[in-house]
Amino acid sequence: MLRLLQKIEIYRMIEKKINLKGRSVYVTGGAGLIGSFLVEDLVNLGAKVCVLDDFSKGSIGNLKTVKDLIEIREVDLERSKVTEEAFVGADIVFHLASRAYGIGYGNGRHLEVLNHNERITTNVVDTLSKIKPDHVLMTSSSCIYDDSGPETIKEQPIFEKEPEMANWGYGWAKRFLEQKSLILSKEAGIPVTIVRPFNIYGERYEWVGEFSQAIPMLVKRVMDGENPVVIWGSGRQKRNYMHALDCAKIMRQLVEVGYSGPAVNIGLEDTTSIFDLVTLICGVGNKSPNLIADTSKPEGRFCKSASSELLRSIIGDIPISIDLESGMKRMIEWYKNSFGAN
Repeated sequence: MLRLLQKIEIYRMIEKKINLKGRSVYVTGGAGLIGSFLVEDLVNLGAKVCVLDDFSKGSIGNLKTVKDLIEIREVDLERSKVTEEAFVGADIVFHLASRAYGIGYGNGRHLEVLNHNERITTNVVDTLSKIKPDHVLMTSSSCIYDDSGPETIKEQPIFEKEPEMANWGYGWAKRFLEQKSLILSKEAGIPVTIVRPFNIYGERYEWVGEFSQAIPMLVKRVMDGENPVVIWGSGRQKRNYMHALDCAKIMRQLVEVGYSGPAVNIGLEDTTSIFDLVTLICGVGNKSPNLIADTSKPEGRFCKSASSELLRSIIGDIPISIDLESGMKRMIEWYKNSFGAN
């Protein structure tokens, strides 16, 4: 009976289905890691895609296969007037733009990160309330969850405890984004999908030096020939990882079915320890360094995986096309292309 009631509630949260073919679909952060895969997916469906990006982390090279088929607007979403003009003509909006870095970046910068993302959120929400697109997807983050929760995280209220401390400012920014999105949906009558991606990676990642995210950082250390390779934290911390291509397809599916309701995790239950991840990278990259754990460095939450129950109840089977081993092979190619290695 409970499962039946849950299905009825999910059905109630699904608006009319959306055919994206021929629609004007705007993607903020469309030149970035997830956004560029989403743009390609939308173009293949026949959507009229407009990319909004400031190219601070995204790259025009990520759009090379579709750049002649889309419109690209270089936009600083921290500027309110510019943001309002940039969204003119949008039927559907996927909002992915944000500024996120690796686990060490937040130390001493939480307020800076919060304020940057808050300015973007405020400008985007204000603009959407005026232009009233047919549907909006807002990208939150698994960083909104606190560090002391269960290993497999079900969708939880956004103001329960603190966000994860390693990304404290970013987590609060995403909590505010979710709340503003809910108010936007209610007051402006716009169907809004809110998603919380978990540990997304891919070969279109833009390297930002010491503040890069875990997988590109580890790949570079291994492929640079470091020996030993130092792993932050115990090395036993576990994560669920998903390639950006699969994350993008899930985002698109959620909008196609017209889902508008509580925030949805984008992630799965299975996990890999950091130690096993580095071992996999070494194997794929044909390297054999010693591995050392540095417990003086932050490791974040010990285990972080997503309950996919709600997601599956909305879209059915979850389309995973790139497993972790295949993904690491792609990351080795990313390393070679990014750093000129043979």
